[in-house]
Amino acid sequence: MSSSIFKCLPVPDELLGWVAEHPLRGSISTNLHIHTPYSFSGFTDIREAVRLALEQGVSVLGISDFNTTEGYKSFTDECQRAGIFPVYCIETIALSVEAQRSGIRWNDPSNPGRIYFCGKGLRYPVENAQNVQDTLLRIAQALEERIRKMIDKVNIHLESAMPGIQLDYDHIRDTMTEGTVRERHIAKALQQIIAGVFPEAKERVNALKGLYGKESQTDVMDEVELQNELRSNLLKAGKVAFVEEDPEAYLSLDEAKSLIQEMAGIPCYPVLATGTKEQLTEIERDPEILCDELLQRDIHCAEFIPARNDVNLLRDYVSVFRKNGIILTAGTEHNTPRMEPMIPACLGGVELDEELKEAFWKGACVVAAHQYLTSIGRPGYVDALGKRTNEEIKRLESIGKAVITYYLADHSNLPT
Repeated sequence: MSSSIFKCLPVPDELLGWVAEHPLRGSISTNLHIHTPYSFSGFTDIREAVRLALEQGVSVLGISDFNTTEGYKSFTDECQRAGIFPVYCIETIALSVEAQRSGIRWNDPSNPGRIYFCGKGLRYPVENAQNVQDTLLRIAQALEERIRKMIDKVNIHLESAMPGIQLDYDHIRDTMTEGTVRERHIAKALQQIIAGVFPEAKERVNALKGLYGKESQTDVMDEVELQNELRSNLLKAGKVAFVEEDPEAYLSLDEAKSLIQEMAGIPCYPVLATGTKEQLTEIERDPEILCDELLQRDIHCAEFIPARNDVNLLRDYVSVFRKNGIILTAGTEHNTPRMEPMIPACLGGVELDEELKEAFWKGACVVAAHQYLTSIGRPGYVDALGKRTNEEIKRLESIGKAVITYYLADHSNLPT
């Protein structure tokens, strides 16, 4: 039976008194958004993710897999062994049919109406109500059906393009995942087979030309680049193995928000900003308007993946969000095959300045406070309806800082 990491912590006032006598020394690096093999990531397992975080100086780490909390127990155990404070998060994809019909993009640059959406500081141990379990199962089943159809289409194409090569859903699931097969797994499995059958660059180039019907445009010996190209040329909209996404795999934004609230988390909007297409989407074009949109929907937390953005642009967004009372977190995702550093940095590897570090540190403290307070039955940052509680942000920052400090100082005595 899993135990709360907060079981041995004092009550808030005692905790604040303790931290006054044991102040935190030095700065803390936080990363509140990584994916693990429970969805898709560059890590071989959760242990590797936590080990790299420890080696690179990340002290507060957040798991954020798609539509699942299955990795929480392993994540907690590894974080406790490493002395890293665990934050429990989740990611899903919502769909605004209205925005889709109008061609309006949120934080997916290629798909109008699609909205990546996160929850921060979820309940642990996990105690999901039946309706939450049913919703997550429905999403998983719709996604599995789509992936199976995509693999079938890939195999039909391979019969003529690369005779003798076939993909198997069960084999991919059992050897590459912790249960959830995604598009990237299909690309990875195909890349590995191609690498084995065509070990030399020249023959691999020729094989890919037959597969694509055109020349490869990447370094065919770079496994990550090849996986990305296979995905783009075979699995995306308009390509030979593309399968239209089932509406059952998506929630409305309100439904996604409600799901996270049911799990005692903080609804959080991940800001793309310039992201991968180097242009702002219609919803994110003006940070002031974006803030208004989020606050009208009772979304009081936003997240950045700094590596997507120029440091000056990130400063502009962070300044506006903080002015509007929205807490901020930062992460690295690690949901692609390429292994990136664990400490969030801006585009080009530019280090976060002190103001940005402070903003993301304080946001992490509020999330930590929310996890702690809700675990002992007290109001956190938001209530069960997603509305801001009466708890002041500065007090929540202080409580969260105390929680993290106490944990880091005495993690070996916490329950496993």
